[in-house]
Amino acid sequence: MTRQELDQALARLGLDVPAKERDEAVAVLPLLQQMLDRLRPSGGRDVAAEPAHVVKFPEA
Repeated sequence: MTRQELDQALARLGLDVPAKERDEAVAVLPLLQQMLDRLRPSGGRDVAAEPAHVVKFPEA
């Protein structure tokens, strides 16, 4: 997200954010994107693949 895109988003939301905070937000956006890329790998991961979801208990 560029500074211009951030400014437009904040304007649509009606938020008045100081320029210094806008600059800080734009500076950390690449780091946030890297974190999201690690949490959500391309191709995704099926939640059903979690061991807690695939264990079947014997019927009583």
